[in-house]
Amino acid sequence: MRRLGQLTRERWGRLGLPARLWWTVLGAVGLAAVLVLAATAVSDASSHPAPGTAASSKVTPSGTSSMAGMAMGRASTGSSVPAGSAPAGSTPTGSTPTGSTTVCGNVKGATTMANGMVMAPVPSGNPTVSQQAAADRLVAETTATLAKYTSLSAATAAGYTPATNPDGYLVHYANWGIAKTDGFDPSSPAFLMYANTVDGPKLLGAMYLGPAPCTPGPDVGGPLTQWHAHDNLCLSDGRVVGKTSSSGTCAAGVHNTNTYFMLHVWTEPSLASTHQFQPDLTRAELAPIIRGQA
Repeated sequence: MRRLGQLTRERWGRLGLPARLWWTVLGAVGLAAVLVLAATAVSDASSHPAPGTAASSKVTPSGTSSMAGMAMGRASTGSSVPAGSAPAGSTPTGSTPTGSTTVCGNVKGATTMANGMVMAPVPSGNPTVSQQAAADRLVAETTATLAKYTSLSAATAAGYTPATNPDGYLVHYANWGIAKTDGFDPSSPAFLMYANTVDGPKLLGAMYLGPAPCTPGPDVGGPLTQWHAHDNLCLSDGRVVGKTSSSGTCAAGVHNTNTYFMLHVWTEPSLASTHQFQPDLTRAELAPIIRGQA
C-alpha cells in the first residue's frame, strides 16, 4: 500500500499543469454524480411507503346487469367515512374510502351478500293468502302500466334516461322526477328495465324505490317481495360507472353510501314465472332473451 502511494505521487508530479486540471475536474464531476444518486435514493425511499402501507386502488369493473342503489340521481360525497379507514393521502381522486363497503347499518336484520347486495329482512315461511294477493296485485298493476312503454322510444319520450350502461345486456332507465317523489307507485314506476337483444330493446319490467335512503319500502308481499340495496357501486351524474375496490374506493365517480332500497318486478313472461321479484338477473338468465329465444 505504501509503494502504491509513492508511485501515485511520482506520476502526479510528472503530469503537466493542464493534465492535473483535467483530472481534478473529472474527480469533482464523479463525486457530484455519486452525491446526486445517493440523494435520489433517499428521496424515493421516503416518498414511497413499503408494500402494504397504502390503500389499494385496484378497481373491479362494473357489471352490465346490476342496478345501482341510486341516491336520487346523485352519489354520496362520503361524509360518513369512518376515521382511520385509509392512510392519509392514499385515496385516489374521485373515490370515497370506507373501512367496509357495507352500508345501511341502520336496517336491523339486513344481510349483506358477497356480491354487494344488502337484503332487507322479510317474514320467514310461506306468504299468507293476503300477502300473495297483494303481490299479485302489484304485478297486475305494474304490467298494466308497462303496456305503454313496450317501445323504448316511448319511455325516453316520457323522461326515462339510462341509469346504467346503455350498451349493457340489461339497462335500467330512470325517471328522476318520479323517483324524487317516492318511487313506489305502480302507475308511475321510477325505473324501467330493458334488455338489449338481437331484435332491439325489450322491456322486462319495472323497479321501485323505498321512501328514503337506507329505508326499505312497504312490506307488500311478505317473503315474496324482498327489498334490496347495493353497497359497492360507484356513481357519477346519476349513472353507475363502476364498482368499489376491496378497500371501498372508486376509480371514477363516488361510492354510493346513500343508497335507496329497491324492488324489481319482472313482467316479461319468460321471467315472471320463476324470477318475478328477483333482485338481479345473471347473464345466464338473460341469455335466452338476448338471443331472441324467449
